[in-house]
Amino acid sequence: MKTSRIVILLGLIFIVAASISFARSILPRRMYFLTSITNKVGEATHWFVFLGQHECTLNRKFPGEEIQPVTGNVNFSLLSSGYIEGSGYSAKGKLDCMPAMKIKNDNGERVIDLDSIDCIFDYGQKVRTVKGEVGDFIIDVEGQQKIANRFVLTEYKMVTSSDGERELKKTGDDIRLTAIAFSREGIARAQKGIPVPTAQKADTAKPAVK
Repeated sequence: MKTSRIVILLGLIFIVAASISFARSILPRRMYFLTSITNKVGEATHWFVFLGQHECTLNRKFPGEEIQPVTGNVNFSLLSSGYIEGSGYSAKGKLDCMPAMKIKNDNGERVIDLDSIDCIFDYGQKVRTVKGEVGDFIIDVEGQQKIANRFVLTEYKMVTSSDGERELKKTGDDIRLTAIAFSREGIARAQKGIPVPTAQKADTAKPAVK
C-alpha cells in the first residue's frame, strides 16, 4: 500500500512538471478544437492535449538490473510537435515511452501521423483521416493498445519576457474537448457529426469527463 501511494504521489508531481517541460519543447501547429461544454470552435498554435492516464507494463532496464517488465501509471499527451508522449512513474522510477498513433476499423489497423489526420473526435476516441477513413484512435504503447479516457487541451502562446527573450506561457485554464482538427473544414465536419459504423459505436465507451 505504501509503495502504491508513493507511485500515485510521483504521478501527481509529474503532471505539474510535465506541463512545464512541454512548454519548453512544443513546436507550433495550427489546430482547431471543439469544446465539450459550449460546443464552440477555438484555435490554438502551441498546445498539447492530455489523453489520460493508463496503467502500462513495459520492458525496461534499470541500473544494476536486467531488462524486466515494469508496471506503472503513464500519462499520455498529444503535442503540437506532432507526436504522443508518454511519461509516468513505476515503483522503480521514471517510466517514459513514445507511443504510435493508429487507426483501427474493419479493414484492420495501421500507423498514422498528424499529417494524415483530418480530425480526432468522440472525446479523442475516434479519428477520421484526410482520405475519409474513420476508425478508433489507438494509442499503441509498445504493442499495448489504449484509448483516450481524457481529452483536455492546454494552450500556450509565444510572449516576450522582461529580458527580451521569446518564450511560451500557458494561457488560461485547461479546456475539455470533444474534437480537434487541422483545418476549418475538418472541425466543421466534427461539429456537424461524423457517422461511425455501428460495430465501432458498441466497442467504445465514453471517457469519464473530469
